[in-house]
Amino acid sequence: MGEATVRKPVTKLTKPRLGFFDVTCLVIGAIVGADIYVASSFGAGLLGPAALVAWVAAGVMAAIIALSFAQAAMLVPRVGGSYEYVREAFGPAAGFAVGWSLWLAEWISLAAFPIAFSRYLNVLFPLGTLGITVAKVIFMSFVTASNYLGAMAAGRVNDVLTVAKMGPLAVFALLGVIKLVADPVLFWSRLAPFAPLGWSGFGPALVTIFWAYAGFELAVIPAEDIENPRRTIPVAIGLGIS
Repeated sequence: MGEATVRKPVTKLTKPRLGFFDVTCLVIGAIVGADIYVASSFGAGLLGPAALVAWVAAGVMAAIIALSFAQAAMLVPRVGGSYEYVREAFGPAAGFAVGWSLWLAEWISLAAFPIAFSRYLNVLFPLGTLGITVAKVIFMSFVTASNYLGAMAAGRVNDVLTVAKMGPLAVFALLGVIKLVADPVLFWSRLAPFAPLGWSGFGPALVTIFWAYAGFELAVIPAEDIENPRRTIPVAIGLGIS
């Protein structure tokens, strides 16, 4: 009579995963940042009230690109985002070029955020030259530390910051609705003249405002850290961009 073979249960190690809420906050947090405030003032300075047209046009462009990313994430749910999509379609050389171009673009654009953070903070609390520099260092150190601790830590920090950033926008939107209901004639009269500066600045305004919509592409990079990426990423991008 042979001895029965006793098998030990296999323990599967699983790393923490980013859920739907985390990914949605990643999309919203990347879009709703310092760029949205910088772009709004820049667009208004170039076009006046006509900047609303640039916002709509940039939003349509961003939505089309976002849907393309969502579809690509369903087909290639791997870490790397744009790099993986291009490598899969056109080969390693093209993927390498796109990957490094994305990284360089992100590194360059990230410089705007500590600058904007310190300037807005300086309006509320006058810091002086040294204080502004210290604020920039603290901001960059905080962001670096949260990312160094891993995807889950960065995701949790981003969740909190996204909720905090949506607060001022919600207040602005509510005040706008109140003004519209209270005195619609005055509200609409402030849009006239609609294009006091002409339309020559439409192109530069459109480019800058489109930058405010950018960020949804970052949600596809940590695909392997996301629960059910084929479903989560497309829905999160769609909800975030809307």
